[in-house]
Amino acid sequence: MDEEEVIKKQEGAGLIIYIVLAVIIAVTMIVSVIAAVNRRKSKTPLPEVTETTTVTVPPSTEKTPSNLPHIIVPGKDDKQTEAVTETEPEITETETEAVTTEKTEPTVAERVYVVPVSGYVLKDYTMDLPVYSVTMNDYRVHNGTDLTSSVGDPVYAFTDGVVSKIYNDPMMGQTVVIDHGDGLLSVYQNLQVTLPENIETGVKVASGDVIGAVGETALIECAEVPHLHFCIMKNGAYEAPSDYLGSIQAREE
Repeated sequence: MDEEEVIKKQEGAGLIIYIVLAVIIAVTMIVSVIAAVNRRKSKTPLPEVTETTTVTVPPSTEKTPSNLPHIIVPGKDDKQTEAVTETEPEITETETEAVTTEKTEPTVAERVYVVPVSGYVLKDYTMDLPVYSVTMNDYRVHNGTDLTSSVGDPVYAFTDGVVSKIYNDPMMGQTVVIDHGDGLLSVYQNLQVTLPENIETGVKVASGDVIGAVGETALIECAEVPHLHFCIMKNGAYEAPSDYLGSIQAREE
C-alpha cells in the first residue's frame, strides 16, 4: 500500500469520527431540549410579584359586624350567604301585644261622687208609688231623696260640674242646679237663701265643694225636720240617687 492510499484511509476514518461526534452532539442537544421542556411543563408557575403599597387604616368608631344582627339571605343554587345588615329588632307576638296594650287610648277618669250632706235618708226617691206627705197631708210621688241635717250645715257638690241655674222655686225653695255633662244634672233644694259668694251661674265646681247650706225654704216640706232635698236628673228625667250609691265615697270632713 502506498503512502497516498494510507492518507486517504486516514482521512476517511477521521471524517467518520467527525460525523459520529456530530450525531452524538445533535442527539445530546435534542435530549436536553426535550428534558428542559418536560421540566418546564411539570413545574408550577411562580406567582407574579407586583409592587404594593401598604396603607395604615385608623381604627373605626362605627359598629363592628360582630355587634350587628345577622340575617341569612338565600342565594343562587339554593346556597345561603350570611349578610350583615342594620335592621330593626324582630318584634315577637308577645312584645306586639305589650306594645298594643301600652298604646291603647287613655281612659276617662272615673267620676268621684260625694254625699251632699252628713245625714241619713229621711224620705227616699219614689216615682212609682206615692208616699205620705206630712206637710201636705196626702200621698204623692217623691222625685228626690231627703237627707236629714241641721239648718246651716254645708251642702257639697255631688261631683264635678258647672253651676247651670240658681233660682227660688215657689214650692221647693232656694235651688241650685249643677250640670255634670253627658246629660247628668244634680239639684239641691230647701237651701238657705244666702249662698257662698263664689257660687253663681257659670262657675265650675269640684266634687265636694260647698255650694250652699241647709235651710227651711221648701213650703211643701216645711213640716219635716231640717233636710236637703236632693235630686238627680239624666237627659231630663228624674233618677233615683240610690242608683249612684255604688260609686258614692264617704266625704272627708
